[in-house]
Amino acid sequence: MSARAPIRGYRAGFLFAVALLSAVAGFTLWTEVRTGQQVDALVREALDREQLIGRIRVDVFSLESAIEAHIRARDDEERQAANAVMEDILESIRRSTEASTRNLPPGEKAAWQRFNASCRTLADQTRATAVLSLRQEAERARHHLAERIRPLLLEVDTQATQLAQENSAETQELVANLAAMRVRTTMLGAGVTLVAVLVSLLVGWHITSVLRRQEGTIQRQIEELGRANQELDSFTRRVAHDLMGPLAPLKGYLTLIRRTGAVQDDGALEMLAQCESSAVRMGELIEALLRFCRAGTRGERTSAELDTTVSTVLLELSQTAAAQGVALERELEPGVRVDCPNQLLQVVARNLVSNAVKYTAGRPSPSVSVCVASVGSEAVLEVKDNGMGMSAATRSSLFQPFFRAPEARGLPGHGLGLATAKRLVEAHGGTLSVESQEGVGTTMTVRFPRLSPVVAALPELAPAARKVAP
Repeated sequence: MSARAPIRGYRAGFLFAVALLSAVAGFTLWTEVRTGQQVDALVREALDREQLIGRIRVDVFSLESAIEAHIRARDDEERQAANAVMEDILESIRRSTEASTRNLPPGEKAAWQRFNASCRTLADQTRATAVLSLRQEAERARHHLAERIRPLLLEVDTQATQLAQENSAETQELVANLAAMRVRTTMLGAGVTLVAVLVSLLVGWHITSVLRRQEGTIQRQIEELGRANQELDSFTRRVAHDLMGPLAPLKGYLTLIRRTGAVQDDGALEMLAQCESSAVRMGELIEALLRFCRAGTRGERTSAELDTTVSTVLLELSQTAAAQGVALERELEPGVRVDCPNQLLQVVARNLVSNAVKYTAGRPSPSVSVCVASVGSEAVLEVKDNGMGMSAATRSSLFQPFFRAPEARGLPGHGLGLATAKRLVEAHGGTLSVESQEGVGTTMTVRFPRLSPVVAALPELAPAARKVAP
């Protein structure tokens, strides 16, 4: 419970840091987009107002020319044309002023309202001048133009210039405020990011410390387990060796009693034979146990040819296979050398081939195929049969000591052969795998690192100098 609580705390801290970083990234992105949109809108509005102010100033100067043209007109037709031009200019000024005052903040409307009032006064005075011109009172119209309209034109132009300056200054101020807000947002995001990074570093440091402590604990436990296994193997070897001491004379005495003829009763002779058989089986079991214990440690570093060893084993088992009607097929590649003593290779090969023969006998057309080959940098021994096969549950426990499959309970054996073979193979850097299907057969595959011919020919080299063949 105490170990799980810190893990949950570290996980929560890590998720908190990730959430902070995600929130900062999202907030910064949203702020940048929003600020950019606001800046674009402000710049667009400022440009539109600047354009409207410029158009009003142009219309104001055009209006003076239109009024003079109306006053100089020689007939009614020219006056009507000049009057239409003036009305168009006045309507353009009206539309421009209305458009420029739309969506203005309350604090900015006062200046624009004064500007609109000046524009309306200018329009009224312009129409009054046009009336005088239509009455053919040119002098009064010119006087009205000089005394009333031109000062208004200058006033409107001056107000337009001030509005343009104010519009530019306000736009710059707003953009500066937005830029300052962006800087504050960026600083806030940087601070939160720094906090998240510090939290992440703290969590990572704590997790690294926990993992380092756990790694040390696991390493110590592995070392203790190795020492315990070594002590157990040593104890088992001593016990097995001590058991062989009283068992040997027991077998000898039983054999002598049976052969001397001192016992004539048939029942007693049968019991002696059973005792002798039991003593033999006990001796075989103890020897198998000794081989299993020795199999976990590597023997002397000598190499042997796998094909030669397998040939010797096949020669020994050929008569047993023939007696049980099992055909032995072989395909042995010559010169396949591995870093394992010959006698240990024989133990492995004998276990695999004898098991294949034993569990194949009695099947229709029984056969066992033995193959030795070089595959890349590996030496491979494959023993394949068409025997009874194994279930998945049997395969999962196949290499456990003293394990006997349910389908093999009626056959002789101690349950140590495959366990011994696997320990021998792994002690010399190899692997032993099994593939099997019930009613179809079994394939046992042993893989050893293959020695190159140069290394195999130099036994005096140190073990560390041996190289696996490329």
